[in-house]
Amino acid sequence: MTGMTPMEMAPWLDHYFPAIRRAGLGGDACWIGRMKNLNAEHNPPFYWLGRALDVIAEAGEDAAYGRRLVATHGANPCNGDGDRDDRIQGVLSEACAFAWTVAHLGPARFEAAAEGATLERGPVRLHVPAHDAYVSPGRLQPRPTIGAVVRAVAEQAAHAASTLPPARGRILYLDTWQEQRYAHNVGYHLEMTEPVLAALRHSAAEAQVGYVFTRPFQWGNPVEARY
Repeated sequence: MTGMTPMEMAPWLDHYFPAIRRAGLGGDACWIGRMKNLNAEHNPPFYWLGRALDVIAEAGEDAAYGRRLVATHGANPCNGDGDRDDRIQGVLSEACAFAWTVAHLGPARFEAAAEGATLERGPVRLHVPAHDAYVSPGRLQPRPTIGAVVRAVAEQAAHAASTLPPARGRILYLDTWQEQRYAHNVGYHLEMTEPVLAALRHSAAEAQVGYVFTRPFQWGNPVEARY
C-alpha cells in the first residue's frame, strides 16, 4: 500500500478490522468499534496514530503489521474485553514507535524480540541497520497510584535492556495509556508527569538505554527524548 493517500485513524481501523462495526462510547463496547466513531479534529492522539499507520504502509509493512493486529485482538468485536482492548492499544503504540524511529533514525524493520516469539505474537523490537540501532516499543498501563506507574517504568526499562542486543543505539520508546480524560493524565498533568519522568531518567540510565517518552500515540511531539 505504498504511495497511498494518508488516512485518519478510523479508516485505518476499518481497513484492518472490517468485521468490527462502529460502536457507541460506552465501556461495554469494543475499543476498536468506539475509536471508529472518532476523528483527528481536536484529538492529537488520533491524528498521530493515523499518521503512524500511514508510515507503516509507506514502509511496505502494512500486511505483516495487520496480521499482528488481528492476532492480538481477533478479527471480531471483543464486547469490551479489557484485556484484548489493552493488548491492541499496545500494538498500536508499536506503530507509533515505528513512525518515530523512521522519522528520527531512518528505515526500520520489525523483529521478534524473544526466543519463541514471532512477528505476529510476542514482543517485538525495531532494528535500524543503517545506524546499528534498536528500539524497544513499550506502553504504560493504567495503575491505581503514581507509585505503581513508577514501578512499571522501571519494568519497561529492564525489558528494553533484556531484549535489545548490543548496538550503538539502544532506545526505549515509552507510550502512555489512552483514555477519554487523557488531558488529566500522565504526560499532561505536571504533578503526575514529573515523578514518572524522574523514574524514567533513572531507570534508563541504570539499564544503559536511551528513551523517548510520549503522550498517548503522540510520536510526533514527545514529552522528552534522550538517546
